[in-house]
Amino acid sequence: MKRQRHPSPLLRPILHLFLCLPLVMLLSACGKSHTSSHYAYPTSNAGTAIAASARSQLGKPYLKGGISPRNGFDCSGLVYWACAQNGVSVPRTAHEQMKIGQKVKSSALRPGDIVVFKTSWTGYHTGIYLGQGRFVHSPRPNTRVRIDSLLKEYWKEHYVTGRRVVLP
Repeated sequence: MKRQRHPSPLLRPILHLFLCLPLVMLLSACGKSHTSSHYAYPTSNAGTAIAASARSQLGKPYLKGGISPRNGFDCSGLVYWACAQNGVSVPRTAHEQMKIGQKVKSSALRPGDIVVFKTSWTGYHTGIYLGQGRFVHSPRPNTRVRIDSLLKEYWKEHYVTGRRVVLP
């Protein structure tokens, strides 16, 4: 009868590591949860979070060049701030925001999408879509951050595009 060789006591932990590590990684999926709903609904909560952040600033004053709750916001500053609060980087100006992300028709807007308008007082105007035809924005001097409806005649006439900056 032949005697089996066992690894030396110093090599045993290393051998166990190499044998067990792939199994542990497979079972843990590297720490990520992969439920069936993850694959069935590949959506992100970031859009909803962006919309909630923008909505949280209702009543803050308009401030040209403003990008903070402390001092106030202009339209693109509110969009810039709400996105940044949720780890989404967007350009600072409405003209630049009009060009980023994926183009979205008004009928396909989701919460967190940027809505873009061509206006007489600033050239371009941006806001954050909330859902149900509503968006939050910082309109113009001497006003405050507020919610408006895309169904209002003014906004319907001036609507240019929606931009999705959070991928589903």
